[in-house]
Amino acid sequence: MPYNRGSRHKPKWAGHAEYKGRKKWVGTFDSKEEYREARQRCLAELREEVENPGKQKVPTVLEFAGATIHEDGRITMTWPDGQRCQKEKGRKPSSVARLRDGLRQFVREHGDRPLDSFTRSEALTWVRPRGANIQQAVRQFFNHAVEHEHTPTNHFSRVGASKRKRRVDRHDFEIISDKQYARLRQCARASRTDEYGLVVEGAILAVGEAAIRPGEAFALHRDEVDYTENLVHVRFQIDSTTGKRVSPKDDDGRWVVMSPAFREHLERMPRSYSETILFPTVRSEYMRQPNWTHYWNAVRVAAGMPGQEFYELKHRAIQWMVDPVEDGGLGLDPATVAEMVGHDDGGYLIATVYTKLAQRRALARAQRAVSEYRQRQADSARHLHVVGEG
Repeated sequence: MPYNRGSRHKPKWAGHAEYKGRKKWVGTFDSKEEYREARQRCLAELREEVENPGKQKVPTVLEFAGATIHEDGRITMTWPDGQRCQKEKGRKPSSVARLRDGLRQFVREHGDRPLDSFTRSEALTWVRPRGANIQQAVRQFFNHAVEHEHTPTNHFSRVGASKRKRRVDRHDFEIISDKQYARLRQCARASRTDEYGLVVEGAILAVGEAAIRPGEAFALHRDEVDYTENLVHVRFQIDSTTGKRVSPKDDDGRWVVMSPAFREHLERMPRSYSETILFPTVRSEYMRQPNWTHYWNAVRVAAGMPGQEFYELKHRAIQWMVDPVEDGGLGLDPATVAEMVGHDDGGYLIATVYTKLAQRRALARAQRAVSEYRQRQADSARHLHVVGEG
């Protein structure tokens, strides 16, 4: 029997076809009639595979992707429907769109090739010059083919491409200073002649004080802020493709403690733009990336920081959480910070990255302190007077 992957009002029927111990993914369809027709085709294919194993035909790239190249050059496909996914709720629409975008070039160039016709040398030559998104999509596509026994091995995996370091891992990475952060807030307030500048500043505080991801901040509702317990309940994020509220990263909701500055700002932020959405657009809609880019670019340029990425304000919040109390931080342990910011690694990333940044900042503070001490010593020596004997 098919199961509904959609909702009661907008069903998406999906399931497997089975024949003598062999199973095949049917696909996802808008109606049961379409599903039943596709299931009959899958059963026929399974019957042929089981009863005539010598005649089994390896599908082409185009067939296995469920792809169609239209007359105008546009490519549509059903993959990755049916591919194994570790997440209980399946892939988000944005993830599906990204995988399909990454596979389109390969489908266009090699659509008529059987899946088992590629050699290792050919695979490396094609995939190594491509971007990370294309490499990931092609690798997952052939992992799927291996699972279905259409090819004995995935020649597109382990291509030896070096991973690009995250900015936070680079030796020259620096978290914005408190002065820069204050300047961004001031420029946000001044970016509009009306009260909407306070909404822009509020979004900056959500990321820079509480380490809430931008998509999660834009999905917040006012009733998800608990002023009694001083908590924000992060339950959704805005999908970058559809603009709808979906489950947050890794499907994990969490509670976030508000800093005094964040709480005070939320309490005085205007409600006139939306009674429901915490950080709405001027037109009372959910904020999406194109809208926010317009507001954020004006703020960072006015602050003299045109290259400052909005997401990187999260690093400032995390560093504040792990910095010791005597240095103006909260002094939280890595595991606690990881729970606050939505990491599911038990604090490993915090411990290996942000504590190193804290050490580097501590060294810089110590160097400044020694330099200031020397200056005080020199100033004191200049003011000494020699008193002669009477």
